[in-house]
Amino acid sequence: MPIINSIKALQVLDSRGNPTIKVEVITEAKPHTIKKFELIEKYVEAWAYKILNYHGNPGYAPASGVIFIDCMSNSGVYKDINGNRVEGTALRVAQCLNNVFANYPDKKAILIFNDLESARVEHLKSEIENLQLDHVEVYYQNQDCNAFLRELDLNSYQNSYHTLLLYDPYNASIDWDAITPYLNRWGEVIINHMSSDTVRGISQAKKSGAADRYEETYQTSVESLINASKEDLDKIVVSNIQSNAHKSSYHVSHFAFYSRTNGKLYSLIHCSASVEGIKLYKKVAWQTFGGKSSLKDTHGAQNQLRLDFDGLGNLDTETDDQCYYVQDIAKYIYEKYSALGRVNLDVVYQDLDVHPIFPSDGYKKEIKAELKDRYHVTITRQEIIFPQR
Repeated sequence: MPIINSIKALQVLDSRGNPTIKVEVITEAKPHTIKKFELIEKYVEAWAYKILNYHGNPGYAPASGVIFIDCMSNSGVYKDINGNRVEGTALRVAQCLNNVFANYPDKKAILIFNDLESARVEHLKSEIENLQLDHVEVYYQNQDCNAFLRELDLNSYQNSYHTLLLYDPYNASIDWDAITPYLNRWGEVIINHMSSDTVRGISQAKKSGAADRYEETYQTSVESLINASKEDLDKIVVSNIQSNAHKSSYHVSHFAFYSRTNGKLYSLIHCSASVEGIKLYKKVAWQTFGGKSSLKDTHGAQNQLRLDFDGLGNLDTETDDQCYYVQDIAKYIYEKYSALGRVNLDVVYQDLDVHPIFPSDGYKKEIKAELKDRYHVTITRQEIIFPQR
C-alpha cells in the first residue's frame, strides 16, 4: 500500500521553543538499499540457526542465545521509489528472530535498537509492538550511535551470548574506539562502508569540516586520500579492522552495492574471528545476488569467450573484479593449482573458506562442474587432477 503521502515528521524545538528542523520518520529506500535489507535478514536467520545448533567446543557451554544490535535502526519502515511500504532491517530481523526462537524455548534472543532521532525510535517501537512478538526481548535507545555503543554494557552476557552488531552510518563514518570492543567479543560485526561519500566529499573535506571524520575512518590524513579509489578505500578499512581485532586469525569479507547505473555506493563488510562466520556470510551474499558477488550489470561480458594462450589453449572468460561468477572461482582454482598436477579437494575448500569473496559452502557442485567443463579436469572424491600441460 502506498505510504508516500503519510510521511510523518518531527518538529525539533530550540531552547526558546521555536521549530528548527523537520525530521522525516519514514524515508525512501532505493533498490540497492532494499537488497541490503534482504541480505542482512537472510544472514541473521542463517546465523541464528548456526549459533543455536552449535553445541560448543570441549570445555565450553553452548550459547544461551543471541544479541542483535542495530545502532542506527531508523524507524523500521521505508517507502520505495514508487511510494510503497518497505520493511527495513529492524522489522525484518525482529520478525525473523521471533520465528527462529519459537523453536528454541530455552534460548533467548535480545534485540537492541538505537537511533539518534527520537521520533524514529518511537515509530519503530510502535511497529514492533503491533507485531506482538513473543519470542524476542526488544530494547530501544535514543542516542548518538557511538555514544550508545560505548555505554552499552554487555559484560553480563560475555561468553554466553553470541553478538551481531550492525554498524550502518549514513556516510563514511567509523568510530574505531566505539566498535573495536565488538570486534573482539564472541560475535560478529557488519559495517557499512560508504566509499562513495568519501570520493564525493574528500576534495572539500577541509572546507566542509568533514576532515576529522574521514581521518578517523581511514586512520590517515585527508591529503593521502585525495586520489584513492573506492576499492582503495575498502582496502584501508579492511586493514583497519584487522589492526583493531586482537586475534591472530581474523576474517573479513566485503560485498559491494551498486546503483542502477553501475556506480559503486558502499560495501557491506562482515567481520568475524570464526571462519564459520565468513563462510556463511559469503554463501548468503552470493545467494542474495543470484549466484554472483554483486548486482553490478556486467552486460553479458562474463559470457564472452577468449582463448587462453598462456595455458593449455582453453576457452576462457573475462573477469570483472567488481562482479564475480562461479566461473571466476574455477579460474582462480585452475590458475593457482594446475601447475601441481593434482590437489586435494580439502586444500581447495580450505582456501576458499578464508577467501574474502569466493564461497565454498553452497557452490561446490557448481564449482566442480565449471572445472570439468572449462578446464577438463578429473575430480575424484579426494582430488582434482589437472590435464598435463
